[in-house]
Amino acid sequence: MPDGQLKSKRLSPAKTPNKPLFSIRARLIALALLAIAPLILERLHGLAQARAARIEQAYSEVSELARRGAETQREVMASVRTLLLVIARVYADMPLEPSTCSKYLANLTSDVQWIRGISVAGTDGRIKCATDPMSVGLNVSDRPHFQNALTSREFALSDYIISRTGQMPAVVASFPAVKDDGSLNGIVLAVINLKWIGELAAAAAETSSASVFMLDGAGTVVAGSPDQQSFIGKRFADNALVRDMLANDSGTATLPGFDGLQRIFAYLRVPWTQARLAVGLDENVVHSGIDRAIDFAYLQLIAFGLFVLLVAWFGGEQLVVRPIRSLVRTATRFGRGDLHVRATQEPWVAEFAPLAAALDDMAGKLAAREEELQIANAHLDELASLDGLSGLANRRGFDRAIEREWQKARQNGQPLALMMVDIDHFKLFNDRYGHVAGDTCLRAVGETLSLVTIDEAILVARYGGEEFALLMPGLDIQRAAALAEEARQAVEDLMINHAESPCGHVTISIGVESMVPEEQQSFADLVEAADNALYAAKRSGRNAVVARISEPLRAAS
Repeated sequence: MPDGQLKSKRLSPAKTPNKPLFSIRARLIALALLAIAPLILERLHGLAQARAARIEQAYSEVSELARRGAETQREVMASVRTLLLVIARVYADMPLEPSTCSKYLANLTSDVQWIRGISVAGTDGRIKCATDPMSVGLNVSDRPHFQNALTSREFALSDYIISRTGQMPAVVASFPAVKDDGSLNGIVLAVINLKWIGELAAAAAETSSASVFMLDGAGTVVAGSPDQQSFIGKRFADNALVRDMLANDSGTATLPGFDGLQRIFAYLRVPWTQARLAVGLDENVVHSGIDRAIDFAYLQLIAFGLFVLLVAWFGGEQLVVRPIRSLVRTATRFGRGDLHVRATQEPWVAEFAPLAAALDDMAGKLAAREEELQIANAHLDELASLDGLSGLANRRGFDRAIEREWQKARQNGQPLALMMVDIDHFKLFNDRYGHVAGDTCLRAVGETLSLVTIDEAILVARYGGEEFALLMPGLDIQRAAALAEEARQAVEDLMINHAESPCGHVTISIGVESMVPEEQQSFADLVEAADNALYAAKRSGRNAVVARISEPLRAAS
């Protein structure tokens, strides 16, 4: 007795009419999970939207902080420009002695919180007086802001630079002191206090724990919030965030900061400079609130899921699971091609009866459609494998047949013979008698080959043009060669006039090969060998048969 049957007999006594309780519960749980899956997906979608909204809010927050910083800079620069204009006019009209000038500048700027230091330089770039005595005598003629004010005679502002006296990051404003006659008496210079950066950072830290820093046009950090102090004076031109900032006047990005923490940044170009002000929020801080909400939502989903599963645990096996399983089995049989089964053969409760009827209707329509398709496909396959002129198999049909027969011959260890036939001088025939006569000739040769080999050839195909191929399973080379000679003689006996042929009528050349397929061989080897034999027949003078192991059986007439 087969093992499968023995195993079946051994297992059958263990079966009971009622299914085990675990099996019912497992199926009810699966049904419950399917029922709550849309709710879970909807909840997760809502949480994803909440996360996206929080990130969007973070981008808006840092963008607003950066905008406020830029506006503060604009206000500071406007105040500084007004002050420098006043000093420049006073100095232009009443040049002061260095000591008097320094006192005047100190008194004038003592209550101005945005000015860290102020000085007056001559047109040669030498500082004549200043609030900081150490600055007197310094040469600032090489500074771009000095040169800009000197040449344009307008307010000029430096990029963020390191001051020569305090070695601290600074912005220097310049304003020309022009006399009434239009001549230039000097340049007033003011070192602007970056205190507002710290105030912005403090305000940002109070509201959102933001990180603030400023870059000059070369990518050097010139100011920042307390957490960025260790990076001031360092250049980060190769940093991805810095490259993005220097390439655009404004924008947002989520990238690691200088300390490696992932932050959500917004940045703006500082007015009148090439500097960029950036405000960043720690991404973990941004996500912490929504992550807690997500964790809580998961707990809710788990609790709800457990509740649904408990309900399903004690649900109606008979009312839900068993009918569905039966319908699933029926649908599965439909999918496997068994379209003659009918779901309505079983009794159904009212809720499932319409579905069973719909499945039966679908199966009937599918069965009818499948039958139509099978007929149409068979017809199309037959048409695709036939040559329209001769009615024989075409090259496609030949390729399919030889591959099939080659596999059979290999499995059975039997020979497979192939004739390759070519009508001699067929092009000359066409040129002399026309294509209509050529088509008639092709049909006559094809019919003759079919009749001569009707008992041996499994396939006669028009291989291409004036070539034919005959596939003969089970024939050795001698029998195949003899049959080929009969075919050659039969075509010659047709006595189809051919004035361009040496013998005056249509003849054929045939190459023959027979092989017992080996593992390392393919049917292409058989085709190639028969084709080579055909070319040998044509080289020998045509109207001949050449087989692998024989000389031409008949020389050309």
